Amino acid sequence: MDVSRYVLGRHRPGFWETPSVRRLVVVRHAKARGSSPRGDHGRELSTRGRAQAAALRAWTEPGQLLAGLRGIAVVSDAARTLETFELGLAGSAVCARALVEPALYNGTRDVTTRDVLDTLVGADPGFGDLFVVCHNPTVSYLVSDLVGGGAADGALRDGFPMCGIAMLAFDTDTPTEGGCALEFLGAPATNERSS
Repeated sequence: MDVSRYVLGRHRPGFWETPSVRRLVVVRHAKARGSSPRGDHGRELSTRGRAQAAALRAWTEPGQLLAGLRGIAVVSDAARTLETFELGLAGSAVCARALVEPALYNGTRDVTTRDVLDTLVGADPGFGDLFVVCHNPTVSYLVSDLVGGGAADGALRDGFPMCGIAMLAFDTDTPTEGGCALEFLGAPATNERSS
């Protein structure tokens, strides 16, 4: 798979005003097919997953939840995360650039909060918002570790929904464990019920 098509463009200094508070949007991939001839890594989105990702894209439109954000996305290289990114965020006003990161795929090893933070730090231009598109349980652990305490545990009690997002706010150079505030956790609604 040629991942170069997921690199959307380059940011330029001053593209964003540097706010004192930045956002990290954690995205769990949409519903994937149960199997693939290419194994777990190659599982693509199901019909339902494609509808979920399209609903996520609607949240990037003016006046919607993600519309005011601008930043860089770091995406696992698994087929389902790449498709979720491509259908949900790529080419939208919220995402200026993307980095495809094989280390975020958790099919061969556990991906820790530290792994995700290291990847984000390596990709972060130091301004604008950050997006990460990867897998569960990584997304749940990441939100729990970055928010800390009962706020994350209560929000995650019912799990991290498919194609769901958690929007975290932070006012430091980079997101830190226990240093973020959970602003939103949920998934866009779809009418699609098929697999």
